[in-house]
Parts: sequence; structure tokens; C-alpha cells
Amino acid sequence: WGRYLSLAAMPDGTPALSYYDGTKTGLGFALGRLDEDEDGVAVWRWSHEEVDGYADETGLDTGDRGLYTSMAITADGTAWVGYQDVTNGSLRYASRTSDGEWTTGIADVGGGTSPQSGAFASLALDANGDPVIAHYDVAQGQLRIAHFLGSAFSGEVVDAGDDAVTGDTGAGDEIIPADVGQFVSLTIAGGVEYLAYYDAAMGALKLAYGTSGAYSIETIDDTGNVGAWPDIEVVNGTIHITYQDLDHENLRYASGEPGSWTLEDVDTGLSRGADSEVFVYGSYVATIYQDGYTQDLLFAWRSAAGWQIETLAEANSLGFHNEVLTTEDGTYVACYQHTDRMVWFDTLDATLD
Repeated sequence: WGRYLSLAAMPDGTPALSYYDGTKTGLGFALGRLDEDEDGVAVWRWSHEEVDGYADETGLDTGDRGLYTSMAITADGTAWVGYQDVTNGSLRYASRTSDGEWTTGIADVGGGTSPQSGAFASLALDANGDPVIAHYDVAQGQLRIAHFLGSAFSGEVVDAGDDAVTGDTGAGDEIIPADVGQFVSLTIAGGVEYLAYYDAAMGALKLAYGTSGAYSIETIDDTGNVGAWPDIEVVNGTIHITYQDLDHENLRYASGEPGSWTLEDVDTGLSRGADSEVFVYGSYVATIYQDGYTQDLLFAWRSAAGWQIETLAEANSLGFHNEVLTTEDGTYVACYQHTDRMVWFDTLDATLD
């Protein structure tokens, strides 16, 4: 359990996880609490809930649901989760009240006659506490978004992309069909929705920003094949994005605002930068990401002298589906531990210079 995890906090600071249960092909949810083992060592213990995709009381399996989970929790304790229904090729949502009652349903089916949407779901709450879910329509090769309108979701296309032309002009040209929206990461700040995502046809990192029906789109970085695994945060009006340079397998960082960007390498080591998560740690911009060669979990922060890098954890294939959560009680890090097929979770307690 634990693939495609998402980490958020209940109103009292309790860490909560949504995740894919690979054993039962369902969407799971867990609440954590700090406890002690028999030797008095602090350990995290989790209580689990089966949300969607599990067999019902009659034994009927409702399908393969729960990939690409993304969760946010409102001030009143309502948890919203966006995720993919693999069986039906749709984007689904789940909503949990503060007393633990779940409601599930379809958020968007994408376009075309053979739906295959819901990939890379990314959920954020708007100013009213209503969920907005961005996702990739695999069948159409498009970036879509769904807004909750009080009783149901309404979906639309954000970016349909453009065909790419490679080779010299003339008969040798190769047309690569438009394909945008993979790895989408959504955040909402000041009433504006910001979506960072990969344009596979162009090999570029792109940004869409605006609100329903009125998005502006621009290319941030197209120096080679770049833009995979982006993560986005907006802090005091500045946009921060970490992402992978696929050509060189480096971790890169973009900061600025629409029309004005600073681009730089964070880590140029071997096979770096997948599944990055960008966040602010104290006064520093920081990120966690995978060392794809050793499969360790790496931590980098941007000091006055440049990017500083250290190994955060090395144990049994870490660094998949990385998540960071900051509460009044501290900063938590979670990722999928591939060897043991469960979640690795710990408190981030680093002293930065």
C-alpha cells in the first residue's frame, strides 16, 4: 500500500494520507498518530479506511480505483481526494466529512468516445474551500481541469497542445501529435489557479494560469526535453517550480512570474530529479526528490551560496511519490518505499546554514 500517496493535515494537525492500495486495487485513507514501541522508541501508527474500489458487502469488486491520488483538507475537516478510475478511464473524487463519512463519484470523464482520463490528478482548494482537480486526458493528450460547483463537478480543457514538427523543412519532416498535461501540479494563490505540466510533444515545461474558462498558457523551459515531474508552489507572489531535465536526468528549478523566469540546475548528479516536491523550509526554498541511481531520498535547499544537497534517507528503494507537509507541529516527509511496498514517513528536522 502507499503508491500515488498524498499527504495533508486534519485541522488539529494530525497527518492524513490518501493512497493506492495495490493489493485490493482501491483508494485508501489513513490517519497517523505518534506512539511508542515496546522499547520506548517513538513510532508512527496508522489507522486505515477503505474508501473506493474495494469489494462491497456482497463481495462485488467495484473496480480498480485509486491511482494518482491528490488530497486537500478544509478548515472544517472535510477531506477531498481526486484519483483515477482505471477500469472506466475517468477522474473520480471522494469526500470525507469530519465524522468519517465518505461520498464518492465521477468528477470528469474527459473527451472522446473512449475515455481514459484522470491521470496525474492534482487537487487544490479554492478560496471557498471547494475542490479543483487538474488531470491528464491520456486518450486525447490534453490537460483538463474540473471545478466543484456546489453539488457536482464541471470539466473543461485547459490546454489541447500543438503538434510538433521535427527535422528539416520538406519531405523529411516528422509530425509529433500534440500531447500535453502529464505530471500536472496545481496550486491556487490569490484566486488564481497555477498549473505546471509537461508538454511531451514539445519536450517543454509549461504553465497555465487563470480561472475557469480563462487560462493563459506559456512555455517556461524548452531547452531540450525538459519538464517532467514538476511541482509548483506560489509564495508571496513568486512561483517556484522544480522539474526534471529528461535529456540529462538533472533536477532543475524555475522561479519568477509569468513572462519573467530564472532557470537553474539544482542537481546534475546521475539520474536525479524524479518525483520532486518543492516547499519552503524556514526561510529557504527546498525540495525533496529521488536519486534514481541509488534510489535514495535526497533533500536540497537554496542557500546564499547556491543549492546544498544531502541524503535524507537511504533504505530499500525510497523516493517514489514524494510528499511534504508543514504544520504547527513540524514538517513531515512521506514517500513510497518500493521494496517493502509501504509508506516511509518521518519528521524533517534539518539545520540549514
